[in-house]
Amino acid sequence: MYKKNIIVFLFTTIISAQSLENPNTSPLHILGKISKENQKIENTDFFNPEWVKDLKLLLPCKDIKLPKRSSRLPNAPRTYRNGTHRGIDFFSNWGTDVRAVAPGLVIRADHNYKEYPAKFREKMLRSSGSVGHTPSDIFNNVLLGKAIFLDHGFELIPGFRTISIYAHLSSIDKDIIGGAKVEAGQYIGKTGNSGTKASTLGTRREAHLHWELILQKDNREIYLGKDIPYDKLYEMLDNIFVKKLD
Repeated sequence: MYKKNIIVFLFTTIISAQSLENPNTSPLHILGKISKENQKIENTDFFNPEWVKDLKLLLPCKDIKLPKRSSRLPNAPRTYRNGTHRGIDFFSNWGTDVRAVAPGLVIRADHNYKEYPAKFREKMLRSSGSVGHTPSDIFNNVLLGKAIFLDHGFELIPGFRTISIYAHLSSIDKDIIGGAKVEAGQYIGKTGNSGTKASTLGTRREAHLHWELILQKDNREIYLGKDIPYDKLYEMLDNIFVKKLD
């Protein structure tokens, strides 16, 4: 009987304490919140917009707005290479300044990139058709053209290592070299069309910046907005990109 009274007293005390404290800081609330947060990144097979609800990035081209056309956003089909568009195409004039969307470290800067011959590029695209998707070597080394990769570590999106990619550049700033630290908004290069058919033919047509954000976790890589329906995708991206960071 004595032990039973102690149990009842302790249970009553806990309930009473929870009713008096802030419900948002109660042990049960905190434990529940931690459990839910862990669940958000347990399954990396599908992109979860909750991962980036607090993410804020600068637009990579200062005066170029987020495009609204679905063909320029993630998930658009790329039938010419049997692939899917993983990034955002910011169409702009040739030579428009490109800036880092967030602080990071340079892990790739193609200062010495040489354009591939048009016939070689077409051969690589036919290989993609035979494989049934765009192989990573073809995509990264041929189709991206002159590119910069920035490592943002685990700072941008909790639980993930993130990499931003800036492709089809016409030039790269001389200070952007492997291992260099860059700040948000820092000038890193200029837009162009390297890696595209127009470039292999020696023209400056279709100049634009192809930009991607890749999330890495548990031996997986998933691009920003993967398989998110257009309406939700555009709203999410519009909330992420800002004119300036606080």
